[in-house]
Amino acid sequence: MLRLDLSRSFCIHYKTLIRRSIFFTAILTSTAQAALLDVFSAELALARGMTDKGVVLYRAQAIQSKDPLILERALTVALENNDINGGLAITKHWVEVDPNYIPALFYMAHLSLKAHDYQLAAQTLDQILRYDPDAALDRIIVGISPDDQRDRTALLAALQSLKEYNNPSLSVLKAGLLVQAGKPDEALREVNNALRKKPGVTAFITLKANILIGQNKAAEVQQLLTQEIKRQPKNKSLQMFEVRFLLNNKQPQLAMSRLKQMTRRWHNDGEILLLAGLVSIDNQRMQDAERYLVQLLTIDQYVDQAYFYLGIAAERQNHIVVAISYFQKVQGDELYRKAQKKLAIIMVANNQLDEALNNLTQERVEHPEQTSFLYLLQAQLLKDNHQSKTARKLLDEAINSLPNQPELIYARILLLHPDERALLDSESEQLLALSPDNPIYLNAYAFALAQQNRRLSEARALAERANKLAPSQAAILDTLGYIALLQKDNAYAIATLRAAYTSEPSLNIGFHLVTALATNHKYDNERYQLISELKAHFPNNLQIIAQFDDAGQITPQTTSNPLLKSTPSITETTTVVH
Repeated sequence: MLRLDLSRSFCIHYKTLIRRSIFFTAILTSTAQAALLDVFSAELALARGMTDKGVVLYRAQAIQSKDPLILERALTVALENNDINGGLAITKHWVEVDPNYIPALFYMAHLSLKAHDYQLAAQTLDQILRYDPDAALDRIIVGISPDDQRDRTALLAALQSLKEYNNPSLSVLKAGLLVQAGKPDEALREVNNALRKKPGVTAFITLKANILIGQNKAAEVQQLLTQEIKRQPKNKSLQMFEVRFLLNNKQPQLAMSRLKQMTRRWHNDGEILLLAGLVSIDNQRMQDAERYLVQLLTIDQYVDQAYFYLGIAAERQNHIVVAISYFQKVQGDELYRKAQKKLAIIMVANNQLDEALNNLTQERVEHPEQTSFLYLLQAQLLKDNHQSKTARKLLDEAINSLPNQPELIYARILLLHPDERALLDSESEQLLALSPDNPIYLNAYAFALAQQNRRLSEARALAERANKLAPSQAAILDTLGYIALLQKDNAYAIATLRAAYTSEPSLNIGFHLVTALATNHKYDNERYQLISELKAHFPNNLQIIAQFDDAGQITPQTTSNPLLKSTPSITETTTVVH
């Protein structure tokens, strides 16, 4: 969002000063009472949280005013509330009132770009560039990257009409559009033009490097970065870009060498120390990693990351006690859950299941804000260790304590017995009432109904809705195909299950596709080939032996528990669609 910092030349008024000046100005005008009342009403609406009303009132006042303070305040309110069209209307009026006021032109150029009015944008930019052909337009074009191909084409055509000005900011914007249009050579010419006018600009250099990377010209990228870093030895951003390029180009040793040099120049830079620590871990240089990460502990904002990756380093060296102590020190929200999962995995791997469960119970006391997650993690550990009944009891306790947590309800649904239809329906309906647009929950309920071969029309509607929310997810396509198969919509079932299996060639999806192909003998060859593929990919799977006879026919038994088809771990259900 563009605010009042478009250009330093016109970022001079503080909000409080503006408001006071507006009231003072209103009192001095011939329409003082009406203006004062409108401004007061707008500010009162904003203060009371009636944002839409405040925006509308200020816009109405602005387009009747010539006062720059009122216009600026109205525009600020519009921009703060992402009212692009309203902001553009205000700037158009402002430019009509004062055609030579450059800040208003800056606003209008940016907002016309945001509103996809590229003809107006070109006209406005032309006015600005007449005053100063080398004007810094970077804040006008920031965030301008149309998603639609037609918009990109229209914007590029509009910018080409300004070619005579040879402005570096516009050259860079054109370069980005040309890359998206599949014209990297033309894009490079535009970037080179920008660099001739403004050499040494980091954003221009990295854009050129990225274009060359896209052309697989690694040697040219390295040459470019080496030259520019030699010219700008204190440019940290450029050197970090080079390190990441080297890592992506599978040159970790050279990247580490660069990082060592950087740590000598920037002794206590958290970003550099963290990356140096991570690269050292990947290079199996654990002592170096520990040295960098311990140094990182002195920087408050990096403490949790330091402890977490010190834990990773200790774990990789099989220093289990040390790893546990580091993971236990991670407290910040960003890494806390990852650290607790690591702790649980390490403890269980070392035959300390009871200790892991007790630790999570204690964590619930010390971190009540993480209670739901910690219950889920405990339940997952119990389930993974063949203690589903205990996991179910734990989730019953969790839901009694936190009755409206969708993740907990879903986790319990995953543990329901196939015969618990009434509870499945009530729990699923509650779940969808709490999270009506969650594709995971929609798909799970749809598949459960399908496995029980009931309410198939409703099940299909649920799966179709899930597919709209999360298109082309293998698990959702599998559910759709399976339901269609039960409804004897065989052509749709085959097409959908093929797409699901192509995306994720899992055992359960393969079973469903084999069953669908068996409905039409013209697909016999494909079916036999798929059966052979499943046997090859899962040679020791008893389910395959049980379900396929010697003739390649699938037996009538079903796959597993209604909601456990391709079930993810309980603690991942908010991000994985299965």
